[in-house]
Amino acid sequence: MAPSPSSPTATSVIPGIGSDPVSAVRAGLPYAAVEHVRDQLDVSDEVLARALGVSSRTLSRRRDTGTLTTDESDRLVLLAEIIALAQQALDSDEGARQWLRTPHALLGGESPLDHMDTVTGMQEVKTMLYHIEHGMPV
Repeated sequence: MAPSPSSPTATSVIPGIGSDPVSAVRAGLPYAAVEHVRDQLDVSDEVLARALGVSSRTLSRRRDTGTLTTDESDRLVLLAEIIALAQQALDSDEGARQWLRTPHALLGGESPLDHMDTVTGMQEVKTMLYHIEHGMPV
């Protein structure tokens, strides 16, 4: 399901993306974007690294260089969109954090955060949130 014009965007979670997210991703997001997402989720670097499809060590190197790769930036933007959608669908930041951390039977007993270690998993979580937001069966 494609987002509607009123759907939440990554810019609500990562304010530094600006009005041209494609160019920002192509250039590589600054490490500060990771910190925004980590603060929104209130998770460890290890959990966030897994959701970005990198090791904790790689994430630490990105902190040192100050910039993410294009692929890492792309995944971070998708993760930020999912966080914003969860906040909207569940009507609160805390509700979103709890939902993203709680194991769900529809995800094979994994939490949405654990399930989002692949782009396909991220899309499944996004679809679940659209269903929740629109009152459809999940």
